[in-house]
Amino acid sequence: MSELSLTGKVYKIFETTKISDSFEKRDFVIETEDQYPQKVKFELTQSKCSLIDDLKEGENITVHFNIRGREWENTQKGEMVYFVSLNAWRIEKGQTNTLETDVPFPTADTVVPAETDSAADDLPF
Repeated sequence: MSELSLTGKVYKIFETTKISDSFEKRDFVIETEDQYPQKVKFELTQSKCSLIDDLKEGENITVHFNIRGREWENTQKGEMVYFVSLNAWRIEKGQTNTLETDVPFPTADTVVPAETDSAADDLPF
């Protein structure tokens, strides 16, 4: 499977949950900045739980993750249930300012003067 990653803003960070004596996990949610933003939940396990200790809600990050799938038999209903989790293994901080800072603002030198030709004002309405 190819490397998967998703970029967005930290939306919610949950506390670490101890599942058993030897297993703990921590969930967090990022919100994508697509035309139709999505809130996507990831999980960190074991020693990776500390990867989000220094993050704050609203920060831009890129999450590198694996998709994990598992099956579970619901014996009460006699059916198989399938779960999918997004297991994060690396997080990269991004810029917190989403403005285009590389684009220079126009100055008096770059402003193009308006046309003074009277034909430009000759509109049909």
